[in-house]
Amino acid sequence: MEAELLVDSQCILAESPTWHPKEKCFMWVDIEKGQLFRCEPNTKTIKKWSFPHRLSLVMPDLNENYLLALDAKLARFVPEADELTWLGEVESGKEEIRFNDGSCDAKGRLWIGTMSTRFTKNSGALYCVDLDLQIRKKIDLVSISNGICWSLDQRTMYYIDSPTRKIQAYDFDAETGFISYRKVVVTIPEEIGTPDGMCMDQNGRLWVAHYGGFGVYQWDPETGLQLDKIDIPAPNVTSCAFVGENKDALLITTARENMTEDMIEKYPQSGGVFLCRMPVKGAEVYSARF
Repeated sequence: MEAELLVDSQCILAESPTWHPKEKCFMWVDIEKGQLFRCEPNTKTIKKWSFPHRLSLVMPDLNENYLLALDAKLARFVPEADELTWLGEVESGKEEIRFNDGSCDAKGRLWIGTMSTRFTKNSGALYCVDLDLQIRKKIDLVSISNGICWSLDQRTMYYIDSPTRKIQAYDFDAETGFISYRKVVVTIPEEIGTPDGMCMDQNGRLWVAHYGGFGVYQWDPETGLQLDKIDIPAPNVTSCAFVGENKDALLITTARENMTEDMIEKYPQSGGVFLCRMPVKGAEVYSARF
């Protein structure tokens, strides 16, 4: 399969592809520029906001506003009023720590990880933000916290710490949010890039963006085998999410960080956002309930 360029956004580090079900629009961020993008699918009209922070996550909340991760803080953003309300913070005083990828479980808890802007090994963690806005550390000694999603029966949480090149499975209790490490379900060969963002389809298969791997790869968590690939004309593919009213397309983000001028000339669509019509629909995606 091949994806088509949706927006030539030329992001340094595009991430957090998102579908807003009420506004019926695509959303994503440029982490390094602190920019938030909203795109109307039919006209491709872009609305953009800028923040004086690294912005790693956007998702709709139950009130149709946006939940943002800015540096190591969480905030609620009301776009019509251009109003930002701070909700919580982790690792206060450690300026090199920032949030990275995040996702919500079926109960509306936000699971979101951290990393060092200096890429210091084992300096990050995975946190769970509960409905009362209490933030609890769930996994420690993480280097680059990335993809998070759940099995269709909500009994397994899949998680990526990118430098390990592994997709790990945790037993998951949906009622309490308790997790317990089970096993590695997929190991990514070095020659096809590093696993980054991830989502689940309605058949229980994983779609994983491969940084340095020119694509989004489909993996079977039951067998550990690669099943398919979506080719992207950019090396650094960062994340993916099922979007649209029928969840039948994949919104894919890429980056142009760490690329030389020659590489950007060779792959000029790097940093752009792509769309791929899919033969399978996405699993249900949940919003934060706080």
